[in-house]
Amino acid sequence: MANDLPLSAYRSSTAPLPDAVPIAVVGAHLTGMPLNAELTQAGGVLVKRCRTAPDYRLFVLPDTTPQKPGVVREPGFAGPGLEVEVWALEPAAFGRFVARIPAPLGIGKLRLEDGSEVPGFLCEAHAVERAQEITALGGWRAYVAGRG
Repeated sequence: MANDLPLSAYRSSTAPLPDAVPIAVVGAHLTGMPLNAELTQAGGVLVKRCRTAPDYRLFVLPDTTPQKPGVVREPGFAGPGLEVEVWALEPAAFGRFVARIPAPLGIGKLRLEDGSEVPGFLCEAHAVERAQEITALGGWRAYVAGRG
């Protein structure tokens, strides 16, 4: 499902961000979702849409506004891989973005379907103990579409 996108389609300049830090987003920061503006207002550039490696599980975090998913890696788990978008941010913007992420979410290394690793959203395991698992849907966008 990898879908590399030309940077010029998402940024007025065709010049890539030379020192950009990638970040994989999974839920409310996806294109068209409620928190995507946090990335675009920070100068973020959408680099590609792809999937994670199959050893990630996806949960609906209770009591979050807007509603957010939690991603937990489980080595050996054979799921469908989760839909993600990889964005690029300038280093200072990346730091400001990460500093605002509320617990139990955080940034860690996320392995993509091609074997590469990028910083991305992960969730503390305790936060999903009683959460609804939606891994089989393959991503947050499918979950949101099914609710409406």
